[in-house]
Amino acid sequence: MRALVLALITLLLCGCATMHYSETKPEELKGKLTVEWIEPDQFIFRPDNDNPLTFTRYNKDKIVPGLMYTDGGSIPRPFWALRSYSPWGYAPAFIVHDWLFHMKYCQLPGSENFTTEEAAWVMSEVMKTLMEKEGIDKLALYTMFEAVRSPIAVNLWNEGKCEQPHVRLVNVKPKMQYVIEFP
Repeated sequence: MRALVLALITLLLCGCATMHYSETKPEELKGKLTVEWIEPDQFIFRPDNDNPLTFTRYNKDKIVPGLMYTDGGSIPRPFWALRSYSPWGYAPAFIVHDWLFHMKYCQLPGSENFTTEEAAWVMSEVMKTLMEKEGIDKLALYTMFEAVRSPIAVNLWNEGKCEQPHVRLVNVKPKMQYVIEFP
């Protein structure tokens, strides 16, 4: 009986994942993504002045993340062992997602244009843009979309605090710097 229930749930998830994938519109990702490791569990996304990370959506809106703390994807540690669920596996999508939340927390211009629902769609759009070049994982796309729309994410969206990187950390030489560049 358990096997039958598990099989039905899996079929349902795969069907929803396929439908969500087909509804998600990929677009253009360009620029340089730079993440600096400052200290254990402390990362800063630093925008590049000459070639900023930019995601252009299907409606031609541009999202250009600014200086902020990031943790990559806020994926619970037990899921890190699963393929496609590492906190940095879809780094550009997670950075754009973190930026939307950061905009909301800090009430930055443009934040009024987004909701958690819209943030979930944006993350899916960036993920699909990446997947179409690197390999498709419809289930990962769908489950991460649903996670960003979850009550936990909605609570974070509504109750999060604005945390700007401290001047002392911004000017410190990072322990490590990770750079990804898109044409």
